[in-house]
Amino acid sequence: MNRLVPERSTLSALRPYAWLLALVLATIFLDWFGRDVAPPEHLCPDYICYWATGKIMLSGQSPYDVDLQTRVQHESGWDKQKDGLGAFDFLPYYYPPWFAMLTVALVPLGYYGGKVTWFVLSADLVLLTGYLLRKTIPGVPPAVPLVAIPIFIFTVVTIVIGQTTPLILFLIAVAWRLLEARRDRTAGFALAWLTIKPQLTILVLPGVLLWAARRRRWGVVVGFAATLAVLALASWLLIPGWLGQMLDAPRQTPPPTENSPWIGTTWFLLLKSAGFRSWSFWALYALVAAPLLATVLKASLDRSKPLHDVLALGLLAACIVAPYGRNYDFPVLLIPLFVLLGTRLSEIAGAVLLVALLL
Repeated sequence: MNRLVPERSTLSALRPYAWLLALVLATIFLDWFGRDVAPPEHLCPDYICYWATGKIMLSGQSPYDVDLQTRVQHESGWDKQKDGLGAFDFLPYYYPPWFAMLTVALVPLGYYGGKVTWFVLSADLVLLTGYLLRKTIPGVPPAVPLVAIPIFIFTVVTIVIGQTTPLILFLIAVAWRLLEARRDRTAGFALAWLTIKPQLTILVLPGVLLWAARRRRWGVVVGFAATLAVLALASWLLIPGWLGQMLDAPRQTPPPTENSPWIGTTWFLLLKSAGFRSWSFWALYALVAAPLLATVLKASLDRSKPLHDVLALGLLAACIVAPYGRNYDFPVLLIPLFVLLGTRLSEIAGAVLLVALLL
């Protein structure tokens, strides 16, 4: 028995290095696949927006400038008929400026090099998310998030097209782990970056902040507010009047769901697809939205509710009531699914779920 203890200690000490080696090997494979196998024209087509945004930011101008986005994207190969479905002269930028700041880092790699790097980073973030959540969700076997998140069909879709959902999923996992470890100010920092994609986090953020405030964990609120203030101020220095420009961007270039709501995935867009207008639209919208909002609020204020309930309810509710949502956002719904299954499933059932996902 005494000999087994050192052996187990050695294995435990080596385990982080094994995970790191696995990530490095996966990164090498993904880089090879992105450069030598995947057709360049089909790899991360949405990256063209981030590329143009980074170049515009480096020139000291606004990424919300329609003419600049159009010119840079056309120079990079954007075609209105092929890429814009005959309707869009360019892929519009709707994100806050702090995401634009991140895109600048990829500009020195060139358009194609940046595109491959974005693909590899997105896939790596998904793998890291599975790793972070493997022991975070009560009642769910560690292998389930580790395997299910990367192989979920819509996870693959969002990586291939180059969307920002992998980054949001990763930030949620990071904030979750930090909150569980009671590293509150750092968790607030991570939560502030979730404002990159508000349609996914519009209910998660107030829900988690209320949850923290009810427990007098003010470090979370302070970390969030301070980080957001710094990001907003830095954005204003770089892009004066950025808030008005960002809010005006969907009016200048309406999203595709404006004319084709049927491609969306939210209750809001479902009602628009069905032809509801005026009071009937808002009455039916409120019929679903109000109970969901009340449920998230109740869970956030209830001191007996664990963090994972607030996260799960906030993500699920946002994906239903948000005014915009597409199928490439579905990976975030894995978290509510895991939380639900974790409270309902035995270890055997969890193993069955893993096998089913693999099949």
